[in-house]
Amino acid sequence: MDNIKIQKMSINDIDDVLKVEASHNISILTKNMLVNDLNNNNTYYLVAKKSDKIVGYIGISYILDTADIISIVVDKNYTKQKIASNLIQNILDFCNENNITKIMLEVRASNIPAQNLYYKFGFKKISERKNYYNGEDAYIMEKTE
Repeated sequence: MDNIKIQKMSINDIDDVLKVEASHNISILTKNMLVNDLNNNNTYYLVAKKSDKIVGYIGISYILDTADIISIVVDKNYTKQKIASNLIQNILDFCNENNITKIMLEVRASNIPAQNLYYKFGFKKISERKNYYNGEDAYIMEKTE
């Protein structure tokens, strides 16, 4: 992976993280949500930087031994460069270091590439949520250690 650096997200990264979401015409998080999450001891966010430009991020919320992936997004111009894989691996490492043994997430039923990525890391589909994404079903996936 060409000079991609993964690091903990800071308050100064928020505007660039929102631009990553905008590259997909989505808005999962707001500036206020990110500020609150970055000040919360039970959330953890990482950013992927290429030449000091933020090209992706991942965030989790966790309590005790369970985490939920809040969001993972890679800038549309930087897909297929293993950035999402690198972000997931770093989150899994964080979870392992912090005795988090169960990780869950929701993914659109139509998002086959994301599902395949999660399967690659050992996630399993455990349930479905009907109409979770504005009329589209979501799969709930889980990874346990």
